[in-house]
Amino acid sequence: MTHPASNPARRLPLRIWRRAYWRVVVLFCVCIALLPVDGLERDAVTSATAPYQFSMPVWELDHLPDKWIRRLLEAPTAPSGGSGHEQRMAEVHEFFAVSHLLWSAEQQLLELQAGSPVTPEITESIASVEARRDRFRARRDDLRPAVEETLETTIAATLESLGFRAWTGPFPPVDTVLSESPTILVTSPRDRIERQDNVTMRTGLTNEVRDRIETQVEDKTDLSALVLNTGGIALYPSIVAPHAGLDFALEVIAHEWVHQWLWFRPLGRRYFQGGDITTMNETVADIAGKEIEELTRQRLDGIVPQLPGNSEHLHPPPEVPPSQVPPAFDFHQEMRTTRIRVDELLAAGNVDEAEAYMEERRREFVSHGYRLRKLNQAYFAFHGTYATTGAAGINVIGQQIEELRRRSSSLGDFLRTAAQFTSVADLEAYLAATAP
Repeated sequence: MTHPASNPARRLPLRIWRRAYWRVVVLFCVCIALLPVDGLERDAVTSATAPYQFSMPVWELDHLPDKWIRRLLEAPTAPSGGSGHEQRMAEVHEFFAVSHLLWSAEQQLLELQAGSPVTPEITESIASVEARRDRFRARRDDLRPAVEETLETTIAATLESLGFRAWTGPFPPVDTVLSESPTILVTSPRDRIERQDNVTMRTGLTNEVRDRIETQVEDKTDLSALVLNTGGIALYPSIVAPHAGLDFALEVIAHEWVHQWLWFRPLGRRYFQGGDITTMNETVADIAGKEIEELTRQRLDGIVPQLPGNSEHLHPPPEVPPSQVPPAFDFHQEMRTTRIRVDELLAAGNVDEAEAYMEERRREFVSHGYRLRKLNQAYFAFHGTYATTGAAGINVIGQQIEELRRRSSSLGDFLRTAAQFTSVADLEAYLAATAP
């Protein structure tokens, strides 16, 4: 990446200055939202997580200026075919391959470092893996700026084609950092599934540290606690974990952009009220993120995207030939069955029985290759927020929002309609008024 030797600011188009202006506006809004509240007492949760907490304002101030200053100096262009497009796509694919190798090396290091006793052979293996990890990280960091630019501008082009355009592009501008995403501590009451505390912490916490945090919270409260990884988080720029591949990254970038877009509208501004309103936000972002990812992937692959109307042809019900044997273990269906039974046990006041049942089911999931470290009320409180997943059980809100998408003439119509809701009652009233 090169920079002009002379003063480039005098020759920058007005649209570049506008993009920089909008980034400053978004940074200001995010920092205001993240200011700490004085006077809050340190309780068991803050005490357990204090050494590991992730500083959101510091991260914002460290990353956002770097990205938009770079864009001031180099006007971005979306991939549009030709040899330049092929080179950018080669960088994209190499970046995600290297990111997966880096993640695998880090997982291997965690396992080696947790071994006991530490023999000379293990020490030698750790050194070898660390050397590989460092090479992968260096190459990933070399590729990252160009790959981020490619994905951001391509998703922005998709959003513009869907009608999301303010001045020179979508607002907020698509901005992401492809890096390890923070971990979070989620808590829920033991006697019901209800998402409460949501503390953002550093990446790379070992299982021992996670267990210690969870135990400290659970010993001092009547809460269920779980420390888990995230695939992305809607700061600005958003953070998206790259080790799971291109399609996942595109979907999460789009998902987090929807959250950023909603923040300036009634539904998004109420996100932190929790409960049903959080579920509505996450489900809207989930549905939209998947569609935007599909269209963006077509654009990256050089296929002219076919803009959808309603979503029936995008997400049809699966058709299984009568002769086809169903899978032996369907994760989402099994998780849905588990959630329904847990809800029944908790509603009857059988907390200990529910927790014993979840541990029994966790072991069954592990036996089928799903490495669940814990399965508890906090697990369902977090994953159940995404109402279209198995962890949500039977969730009427998810079904209602999917119905809203089916009735919408376009993805833009769906998002603009959903953005104005302030409660589940608004959603229900809209569906009743527009019933065929």
